[in-house]
Amino acid sequence: MSFAADPAADLEVAYAVPGLRQVVRGNRARLWPTARVNLDLTWRSPEIIADAAAWLAEAGADVVVADHEPFVARAAVRAGVPVVALSHQLILTETRPRVPLRYAASWLGTSLGVGVLAPRRPAAAVVPSFFFPPRRAGSQAVLVPPILRDDVLAARATDGGRVLVYVNEGDGMAPLLDALAGVPADVYGLGRAGPAPAGVRLKAPSRAGFLEDLAAARAVVATAGFTLLSEALYLGKPVLALPNRGFFEQTVNALALRESGRGEAVLGRRVGRAHVAGFLARAGAYRQPAATDGAAGRERAADVIEGALCGRRARRAA
Repeated sequence: MSFAADPAADLEVAYAVPGLRQVVRGNRARLWPTARVNLDLTWRSPEIIADAAAWLAEAGADVVVADHEPFVARAAVRAGVPVVALSHQLILTETRPRVPLRYAASWLGTSLGVGVLAPRRPAAAVVPSFFFPPRRAGSQAVLVPPILRDDVLAARATDGGRVLVYVNEGDGMAPLLDALAGVPADVYGLGRAGPAPAGVRLKAPSRAGFLEDLAAARAVVATAGFTLLSEALYLGKPVLALPNRGFFEQTVNALALRESGRGEAVLGRRVGRAHVAGFLARAGAYRQPAATDGAAGRERAADVIEGALCGRRARRAA
């Protein structure tokens, strides 16, 4: 079995399920604002799950592939359809990453949250990751390399001399712009309004433009979300990770990045000029040739999904 990792390739939206939102301000996840914006969806969740289950039954779905969103997997269980859980967040519940003791409370809280949102008792679990901690006792999860998009696999890494910067919200990120003063950088996520330091270009969202800048970047400074880290590492880019506080998975990603020798992380503090300047001075030591096996993750994930499909069909035929 094979599938395309490009979200625009051969896909048709047959049924739309609403998604929960997370509120981030000042590079930190905000618990109560997040709860408020999701109050209506939480109240309507029984109806959302029932409607999705009815659609799955009518469509004759053989298997559902779901990440840690709370509705689709529960609808599949209600409709009697096996679920393949596929999410990097499962690294927190299915494995034992190396984490300093001071993060124990964050690890416990986030693991409980992921456990609530993740599919329960899935037919299989797939954990895409750029690092591979030992699995927890009893876990049957399959760890696979990152599942990369077609356009990332087709990109050719060069060194254009500029730094790619990405943040996922603009509120409270003025210190980052100050830290970039004098650094040739392309910045995404802060919008295009307002002044920027010399050499810094504030860019509007653009998938094609972003990937072009990523492929040509000298280095990457970004939040520690799994997708961008995976793409940057695939292209051999040194990374300075700025994990969003309140997203413990990003802290784990940043720690793993630092341990891998592929980059650095600023943890528990605001990024300053010294962080950026020191990282860029050392970036050459972190740079590696672009990888050549970028399709391995999707192929191994597809094999797991195929196994779930075969199991479903065998049970129907019995």
